[in-house]
Amino acid sequence: MAGSDPAVRELAALLESPEIKDVKPEIREKLEKILEMSNKRHNYADEITTTHSDVLDQITQETRTHPWEEVFKAGKTSWIMPARMISGPVTSQFLKFIVSMTKAKQVLEIGMFTGYTALSMAEALPPDGVVITCEISDYLKGLTPEFFSRSPHGKKIKPYFGPAGETLETLTKEGRLFDVIFVDADKPGYRGYVDTILQNGLLAPNGIILADNAFFGGRAYMNPKSRDENPINDFNEYIASRADLRQVLLPIRDGMLAIRRTSEVEGQAD
Repeated sequence: MAGSDPAVRELAALLESPEIKDVKPEIREKLEKILEMSNKRHNYADEITTTHSDVLDQITQETRTHPWEEVFKAGKTSWIMPARMISGPVTSQFLKFIVSMTKAKQVLEIGMFTGYTALSMAEALPPDGVVITCEISDYLKGLTPEFFSRSPHGKKIKPYFGPAGETLETLTKEGRLFDVIFVDADKPGYRGYVDTILQNGLLAPNGIILADNAFFGGRAYMNPKSRDENPINDFNEYIASRADLRQVLLPIRDGMLAIRRTSEVEGQAD
């Protein structure tokens, strides 16, 4: 989504500001063309990427039209869940590629929301595969099962509700081992989640961790301040500082940080 790029937001705001009236028409036209080019680039990626399934399209549309503000006012959620939290088709198809290419059978997701990415990854799993997805909001307990029931792949999804840190400890006790782990939850929690995953041995040999929103709307690189003020930049720099890890920050939508162990990337024995 183009709106996650601070340069695009800045340009769009400029074109709507009173100051633009004093700019020569040909300059304004050029600025509008630049904005159009950026938006077209993002739209083109959506158009060329494989279309997501009908069920995923339904989840997308119903997430966008769900009365999240009314749900919050009724006390059913602790905050207003913005529909924009749902991942788009480019992100979902990328995740499916990773799950398929790695021949994953065990997938962990931290941050389910309405289940769009969980079902995306489940579609790429073999019949005996499973996506364990963590979600803190009890409200979604009543919403996602119906979504999952619309797809034959929904039976591969096993939600765990509650704080993700507690769920990770439970999964450790269960002896779980995951081939692909997708982190898309509260940003201040990323560092702790990945630390727990690695320390508790939840990542399978040759496994991969994918952390979404690594740009965090530009805040990661525009305001690299303290850990409290900029948890995503802190997380990114923390991962980059670890000699036992290798990582690549992919400019997919709002940024995707892919993480693997050093020995596995370099083909060395553990």
